Amino acid sequence: MIKGVLIALGIMVVSLLIPLVHFVAAPASPFIGGYIGISSAASHRGSPALKALIFGGLLGSIVLAGLAVAGAVLTVFVDLGRFLWVMWGAVAVIGLYTASMSGLGAMFSQLRAAQPPAEAASDD
Repeated sequence: MIKGVLIALGIMVVSLLIPLVHFVAAPASPFIGGYIGISSAASHRGSPALKALIFGGLLGSIVLAGLAVAGAVLTVFVDLGRFLWVMWGAVAVIGLYTASMSGLGAMFSQLRAAQPPAEAASDD
């Protein structure tokens, strides 16, 4: 599961680094990372919902921890004034957004993989 989460985190970081494209790619990157990353997860037990919940929780925790460290460094070295509450609110919202969207992407990927292949439509 950790390998899939790290792949999803890599997709998110790469989406942020592409100039001009990151305005569109960055908000969608947790979903895309969850969709692609869950296929690398080696966990074969549990329901798709449980796997997606664990995947989203792990990725959201990593992002939240990274943002909390960055926020703590900013709090120590920069006088943010009233912006302090906005920054910590953004840390919480981005962490929750990442967890929920990556979980949705992982769930969508697993449900698509579990579907039987569609039969070719006949033109009779």
